[in-house]
Amino acid sequence: MQEFDDEDDGPISLGAADGPEDADLGPDEHDMDLMDGSWEEKYYSGRVRAFNWRGITAALGVIVLIALLVPALLTVFGR
Repeated sequence: MQEFDDEDDGPISLGAADGPEDADLGPDEHDMDLMDGSWEEKYYSGRVRAFNWRGITAALGVIVLIALLVPALLTVFGR
């Protein structure tokens, strides 16, 4: 039969080694644009580029269409 040590019955830490008193969960320099609202100014001014998903989808559709038609045309008219 195996005997267990009863002296180590404390809670098991699953997080960082530092305690919650050392953790700084407040805003840092990466959050300053959220706090002062400058992200809104950049976003709504039009200087932030967004993807044109409709154009990307159309271009991919054309590429797929060409990839389907070229082998068919080469099969019919090719030697």
